[in-house]
Amino acid sequence: MVAISVSGSQAVTSSRTLGRGIGALRLSRRTCRAAMPQCQPVTARSFKTRQEGLTEKQIDQSDEISEKAQEFASDLKAKWDDLDEKPAAVAITISVFVAIWAASGVVDAVDRLPIIGGLLEFVGLLVTGWFAYRYLIFGPDREELKSNIESFLKKVTGKSQV
Repeated sequence: MVAISVSGSQAVTSSRTLGRGIGALRLSRRTCRAAMPQCQPVTARSFKTRQEGLTEKQIDQSDEISEKAQEFASDLKAKWDDLDEKPAAVAITISVFVAIWAASGVVDAVDRLPIIGGLLEFVGLLVTGWFAYRYLIFGPDREELKSNIESFLKKVTGKSQV
């Protein structure tokens, strides 16, 4: 038996406990309305389905993204199947995540130092300004940056990017 006291009146009901914490107490609808008159039943709203309310362009973009994701997944599966040393690849991947986690800890520790954090922010702003001036302001420099990125991606992936 569970007793609930609301503004002097007492409502008693039986309930099953389904665990601990907030979800452990379940009250019947009648008890809820008797104890708290402002408690209104919640009705489900009708939501539009995926296709309703979307334009043809949005649907086409969604289909295109889905096709690219499927192509990426099949390419990844093919590369995984072609891989000879799968344990080594898993070990390297785990090592990379651990290294990123450790680097994040080092950056956090350095950021907590009073002067170093602000100094590194200032250096970051200077490098960002230099990069924008060097590669983003003038057209030929943007083309050079684009060709540098494409050559890098070609080296990494083994195929040219468009």
